[in-house]
Amino acid sequence: MEWKDVIPVLAGGIVILAVALVVKPALLGEPIGLGSAGPVSGPAPPVYVPPAPVPTATPFPDDGPVYTRNFRWTAIDGGVQTTEVRVPEALFLEHRETPRLTDHVAWGRYALADADRPILEDLASRIAPAAGNPEEGYFRLMNVVFFVQQIPYALDNSTDSYFNVVLPPHLRSGVEYPKYPTEMLVDGKGDCEDAAILMAGLLDALGYDTVLLEYSDHMALGIRMDGFNPYYARYTPKHFEYEGEHYYYVEGTNYTVVSSENSTWVKPFPIGNVQGGLIQSVKSETPKVVPLRYTLAPVEYRIFPVRLPAGGA
Repeated sequence: MEWKDVIPVLAGGIVILAVALVVKPALLGEPIGLGSAGPVSGPAPPVYVPPAPVPTATPFPDDGPVYTRNFRWTAIDGGVQTTEVRVPEALFLEHRETPRLTDHVAWGRYALADADRPILEDLASRIAPAAGNPEEGYFRLMNVVFFVQQIPYALDNSTDSYFNVVLPPHLRSGVEYPKYPTEMLVDGKGDCEDAAILMAGLLDALGYDTVLLEYSDHMALGIRMDGFNPYYARYTPKHFEYEGEHYYYVEGTNYTVVSSENSTWVKPFPIGNVQGGLIQSVKSETPKVVPLRYTLAPVEYRIFPVRLPAGGA
């Protein structure tokens, strides 16, 4: 056999040896080389360990200073009711130091403030406790309306509207100052938009769908109801349409004083009655419907080329 015949044989043997010693062990996880055979365990797969939860401090602890307010009002059945409201001082002070938005479209955020929600849910459940009879739903609704209507009225620009007789730092002349619900509860007073916002927050906590009704010089509440036409009403209940639903007018600041020979009592200003009050804009205007929940619309920005002054920048 000549050398030219031996070289291909040697090359083939080397290839077979390389496959046996390197390629096959690598594919099967065996040790590479001439050592003992057998599978070799690879590195253990990584195990996910969730991060430990980081405790977040409660911004308004229950054991901190609180403002305690006691309310007394006449319920829909004529009985006198009382209740106590406790508002964390830290929550109230945070609200009082928060600048107010002047655009009424954004005022729903005050009624739906997350920090106020537990207080409003608790208060609403005591003003209007759950009833087993569905027909009592109207009386629950009216008890909330009547509670808010009997909170004393005071204008934004009057120190009487604030419990410490000091105007808020962000109150501006000629601009409305909408209060958070807990602000009005602590102050014990407010004007029309404050009453509408507080009522909206309480009714939303009970599951009612409400909107704000904005007039030229007044703000009230609208509550979604289907075919509201009580048999006792001597008026045609007024509603306004919004996104295919009917929202009936609810006044937040008026109530009617009824006197007889031996006693005087009050009754709530009824739902849908826009002609029985003293506010002329309510009688003559169609309000702007302001939903509590809204989605910000994108704003168009136009970019214009800048002309440099002669001679460059």
